[in-house]
Amino acid sequence: MTKKILAILMALALVLSFAACGAKNTDETTTEADTTVADDTTAADDTTAAPADDTTAADDTTAAPADETTVAEDTTAAEETTEAAKLPETTAEIIECFNTASNAVKTDAKSVTRNYSKISLAGSTTLPSSLNAVLRLLGGADKFLGDQLSKNSKGSETFTGSSIKSIYPVENETWASKLTADDVKSATCTEKDGKLTIVIVTKADGKSSSIKHGEGHAPKAFNVILPGVVNDNIPGAAASLVGTATMNYPESKITAVIDIATGHVESSTYDLYWTINFDKAGAILPFLTSDSYTIKY
Repeated sequence: MTKKILAILMALALVLSFAACGAKNTDETTTEADTTVADDTTAADDTTAAPADDTTAADDTTAAPADETTVAEDTTAAEETTEAAKLPETTAEIIECFNTASNAVKTDAKSVTRNYSKISLAGSTTLPSSLNAVLRLLGGADKFLGDQLSKNSKGSETFTGSSIKSIYPVENETWASKLTADDVKSATCTEKDGKLTIVIVTKADGKSSSIKHGEGHAPKAFNVILPGVVNDNIPGAAASLVGTATMNYPESKITAVIDIATGHVESSTYDLYWTINFDKAGAILPFLTSDSYTIKY
């Protein structure tokens, strides 16, 4: 996916460079897509044990004292609420639980199936007027780019062995998440049928031309397109006209389902919002990459 996305961006950079020769002002403005994610969740309801029936000793005509007959009730309640008490509650606890389970996928999973990998525009583009005039002949810039991106979306693929390291979810890293509580806008955890559902929304990252995996916020858990990779692949002639590309990553969302008994991630979805900026050419390109995984152990 990364190579195909780069091919599209490189081709666009070349087109932008030609457009920059004829016009250096941007006539159109856009508003980036609203990426606010509803992150309110409701914790699982507390359970209360039913009171135990009063009992009478067979060889004693006097009822057992109240403090003795409530032992069974207290024990039952403790057993029923033990599991709930173990659930991560604070942001730091939720992130620690997520990191531990996600990083274990790299070493423990027997197979990872990427159910789909989709890339699309996450809002309207901002391009030089001269380029818009050209792309208008093809139905408009957004339609043209949307069609190209759709062609590069992928269906189901299963990976095993060393291939897991190369795709889940940060390419070619030994870790899957380095998130901290300071990297997230929200983190929630709910429990149902022995499964935890963790939903994390990362804080937005500002523009950068040098950010790497493991830095900032989103690059600590998402397979982001790095600005250095984009700039390294822009032909020299085009680079002199479009300038240095910078990347920023708006709030993005991770949903992971974890089995409580094993601590394994069973499924996950990554919705990454990212924007490439060619400031010199007056171009802003907002994207959304969505990846869905099922993991077997």
